Amino acid sequence: MTLDLRTAATDYLVDRRARGWRLADHDYLITGFLDGLEARGLTKITITDALAFAQEPAEITLCWQARRLTVIRHLAAHIHSLDPAAADLIPPHLITGKVTRRIPYLYSNEQVAQLMSMTSILRPPLMAASMHTLIGLLAATGLRSGEAVALDVDDLDIDEGVLAVTGKYGKQRIIPLHRTTVEALSAYLGVRATKSGPIGPLLIGCKGGRLNANLARQAFRVLVDTCQLSARPGGSVPRLHDFRHTFAVDSLIDALRQGTDVDARIAVLVSYLGHVEPANTYWYLTASPELMAMVSERMAAYQGRWS
Repeated sequence: MTLDLRTAATDYLVDRRARGWRLADHDYLITGFLDGLEARGLTKITITDALAFAQEPAEITLCWQARRLTVIRHLAAHIHSLDPAAADLIPPHLITGKVTRRIPYLYSNEQVAQLMSMTSILRPPLMAASMHTLIGLLAATGLRSGEAVALDVDDLDIDEGVLAVTGKYGKQRIIPLHRTTVEALSAYLGVRATKSGPIGPLLIGCKGGRLNANLARQAFRVLVDTCQLSARPGGSVPRLHDFRHTFAVDSLIDALRQGTDVDARIAVLVSYLGHVEPANTYWYLTASPELMAMVSERMAAYQGRWS
């Protein structure tokens, strides 16, 4: 009896998600791959077909080709375990694509203040208040913008001064807030309550529903253009996500200036920022020329003691 690839693929996705994997782009990639096989009357996953799918369309990057192939490779391994005749095992590294990190835009304190002040140009006033609060919250906590807009009022404990944040892969963490951040959020709650009541999403949009992340990015683009914050050489245009980079870099610079153990500070940031891998936090050591210079000076001084 021939194994039904679509049924096996559905069971595969359900099983992996039950074990905690989000697999955000797997559904449409696997569906597209199986649609292609079916259109050609094929009932087996082969290395040749997997490679052809990964490399289409021709103009996509090697990194995305490698990503597409990885999705099909894992599916093929699952199906091969059920019926070796239904799928070949696809070797790893047939396509290698290195992930290139964007050079972050690191905001100065003056730029953060300027952007927050400029939110007054946004309409309606509720959108201005929400964007003002969003920017201040991201700058003060280093949250991902998606984490911030996903917050509910119940996630904020004003009395304890903490936020309960759900990050990538459903990981939850508690974020302590500075007194001034608590005061700003308390003031915003008074504004939003007139439109949305005492419960529901923390940050709300023009109609009282949850602030839409894409609309927030569009509004932020208006603020960036109005403040004339242009991209720096070799870098990208300023983004909401760059407040997270700025927070991490500033924290590491502060540790170096105080003579604090940088590895210890990074260990704290791994948990605080909700990183899955410590390597994602160590990357921030290379994100700022000032930080790199301070690290180099520290290393030179250390080597000098042993020369």
